[in-house]
Amino acid sequence: MFGKKKMLRKRETQEVQNRFERNEPAGKDIYARIADLKNVPRDNLPDAVFMLFVEAKHQSELIRQSIKDRTRYDFNFVGSVDGDLATYLAEEAAHALRDHVTNPQTFLEAMSEEFPDVHFTIQQQDAVSMVASMIRVQRLEGILEGLRLAGLLNKAPNRRRISPQKDGML
Repeated sequence: MFGKKKMLRKRETQEVQNRFERNEPAGKDIYARIADLKNVPRDNLPDAVFMLFVEAKHQSELIRQSIKDRTRYDFNFVGSVDGDLATYLAEEAAHALRDHVTNPQTFLEAMSEEFPDVHFTIQQQDAVSMVASMIRVQRLEGILEGLRLAGLLNKAPNRRRISPQKDGML
């Protein structure tokens, strides 16, 4: 019985590590591409940032869905936020990380002064991946907001257009 628990914990730990190792390179790639944005021509910058934002958002959704599938905890941050968005997201993450499951202590465990196992609902490495993806999305949202404030986001491409009215005048 005790050997079975250890095997299950070891397998679960390996699965968590594998998920983390899959998520980490994708996050590093997004950060490297954020750093490379300084080399993107100004005309192409809004499109490049938006495409990177979409990719980061997709990665974040995959991580959240993975956590939801295993733990049934939904990190669906929708609705209005009164106050600081960063504080709201941090509080939601902290609340989720405190959630844990324990089995009642057996008579044998009580007699041997062994405490029952505590299993956190969301593993630390999954939480790290989720919080890191949230930070990347928020950073890209900030870049998009900066582009919008600079007037670059909603600006039409600088193409020479000839309207039919001007054609007749020439």
